Amino acid sequence: MKADTSLVDLFLSLIKIDAVSGSEKPVADFICDYVRNLGFEAHVDDAHVLSGGNTGNVVVPVLGGGDFLLMAHMDTPRSTKGVNPLLLEDRITSDHTTILGVDDRGGISSILWALRYAVEHSMPLKPCTLLFTVCEETSLAGSCAFRPSPQITHGFVFDSHLSPGCFVSETCGAIAFKFGIKGKSSHAGVAPEKGINAIQLATEGLRHFPFGRISASATANIGIINGGTATNVVPDVVELEGEIRSDTQDEGEELMRRVITDFEKGAVEKGGSAECAWHWDFKPYRVSAGQEPYKRMVKLCGALNLKMEGVKSMGGSDANNMNAKGIPTINLGVGAENPHSTDEFILYEDLQTAAWMALKLMTEI
Repeated sequence: MKADTSLVDLFLSLIKIDAVSGSEKPVADFICDYVRNLGFEAHVDDAHVLSGGNTGNVVVPVLGGGDFLLMAHMDTPRSTKGVNPLLLEDRITSDHTTILGVDDRGGISSILWALRYAVEHSMPLKPCTLLFTVCEETSLAGSCAFRPSPQITHGFVFDSHLSPGCFVSETCGAIAFKFGIKGKSSHAGVAPEKGINAIQLATEGLRHFPFGRISASATANIGIINGGTATNVVPDVVELEGEIRSDTQDEGEELMRRVITDFEKGAVEKGGSAECAWHWDFKPYRVSAGQEPYKRMVKLCGALNLKMEGVKSMGGSDANNMNAKGIPTINLGVGAENPHSTDEFILYEDLQTAAWMALKLMTEI
C-alpha cells in the first residue's frame, strides 16, 4: 500500500528541517503555521526554561483540549542537515549519509496529516490536545515540563520503532547517577605515601558494582570514568557516571542505596570520600488492559484490522513522564525501522497506517 501523496510530502518537508535536541524552533514554527492555517490555535509553553533550548513545547488544544493527548517529539537524535531521501518501491530511506529522521518526524506527520484530513473531509473531531515536545532524545525535558490541564485523563505517543498495531504498554525506569571520589594529590615519585589515590578508592566501589543484568527486571552500568592530571601525580579526584534500570521504583532506589554504600565504604576505609548525585531520568510505568488507552487501542486495531500487541521496553519515552504525572499513556508503533542510524527507513504502508490511527483516535475510536 502506497501512502497518500500529501502525507509523503508532509513527511519529506519535516525531515528536511534540521532540529536536534535544544534547537527545535524551526519545527515548532512549522507546526504552529500548519495548524493555524487549518483554523486551530497553537501556543508554545515554557519548557525551554527546563530544557535550555530555543523553544518550548507546541500545544494545540482541539475544540477545547478534550480529555486525551496525541503526542510526538520535535527533536531528532542526530542532524538531518543535507538529508537526501530516496523514495523506493516500498519505503523511504536516506542515501545513508545522514539519518532519515523518522524518529519522530513520522509521528508528527501522522498527527498533522490526520488533522488536515479530518478538516478537509468535514469529519467531526473529538476534543483533544496535540502536544509536540522538545528534547525527548536527550532529557525528556519537554514532557517533564508540560503542565497538563486537569481534564486530561490519558494519552497516546506516536514514537515507537514498533510496527503499527504494536505499542509499548510498560517500561523500566532509569536512574542516572554521578560519583565524585576524592582522595589527596601528591607527587607520585617523590612522595607517593603523602597522597591518597582516588582511582584506587574508586576501584573499591567498582569491585562490588553489579555490572550488567542484575535480574529479569534490573540492569546496571557505569559508562564514563574521568580522573587524573598526569602520570607523576597521585590523582585526587575521579568522577564516574552510570545508570540503574528497574521495573519498579522501590527496587531501583534500593539498588542505588547499595551502590552508594559500597562506594562510600570503600573510599572512607582508605582515607578518602565519595559523594553521589542521582535522579530518575524516567520512572517505570505499566498500562493495563483495563485502562482507557489500552481499551481504545483494542478498538483501534480492530477497526483497522491490525495485529495488536502490547510489549515491554527497556527504554524511555515521553510516555514515561505522562504516566508519572498520573496520565495513563502508551507509546504507539509508527514503523521507524533502524532508528538513530543512517540505515533508518519507513515503509509507506506503516507511515499511512500510523496516520490512519491518528485519524481514528481524533474522530471515531
